Amino acid sequence: MKGRVCGCALAALLALPLGAQVRAPASGNASAASTLVPDVQPLLAQIQAATRATTADVSLLNIRRWKVGGDAKDDAQTKAEAIQRNLTVAMPTILSQVQASPNDFAANFKLYRTLGVLYDVLASLAESAGAFGSRSEFEPLATDLNRIDQARRAMGDRLESMAGAKDAEIARLQNLASTPRATPAAQPKKIISDQDEKPPVKKKKTKKKPASTAPTPAQSSNPH
Repeated sequence: MKGRVCGCALAALLALPLGAQVRAPASGNASAASTLVPDVQPLLAQIQAATRATTADVSLLNIRRWKVGGDAKDDAQTKAEAIQRNLTVAMPTILSQVQASPNDFAANFKLYRTLGVLYDVLASLAESAGAFGSRSEFEPLATDLNRIDQARRAMGDRLESMAGAKDAEIARLQNLASTPRATPAAQPKKIISDQDEKPPVKKKKTKKKPASTAPTPAQSSNPH
């Protein structure tokens, strides 16, 4: 059962460099989240230090000299290469995304999941180093494993805080939306009298009669 879990973790770790990208950071972060969630920068510094040490310690392993069969050596070498590729390709990208957008939940969860998979594969490799390798190979890996575990647990606590902050913000917005708004004061109605309703009487224009033309004395008198 344990080997099956390690195999699944190794497959996930091998796939991480191809899926290192996460969605674009959100345009804005809730003010409530920024006040309730601890600062991520110290944790990122802790993870960076742990990954640098792990990269150096894994590179010093001389797996081909271990006192074990060829299949076990090949399995350990595959895990070591997967860890190195994850720490040098996927992890820096994810760390930079969390640093650029500390309250982006997707980026933080991606980092938490990567640390979890890294811990599982590194635990298997450290166990093999303790069983088949030298003490000088096992002890540094055991220290690295403890650091990765601490970082993984800290990221889990951070995700819990972020989820709580987002839930509180959603509840606040829902409460704000459900609160009835004050209705505006009613405007006084205008009282219209009967006189106001009657249209104004239009005055009729009187046409001037044309002046009658009286006959001139010359026209009215008869000639003798």
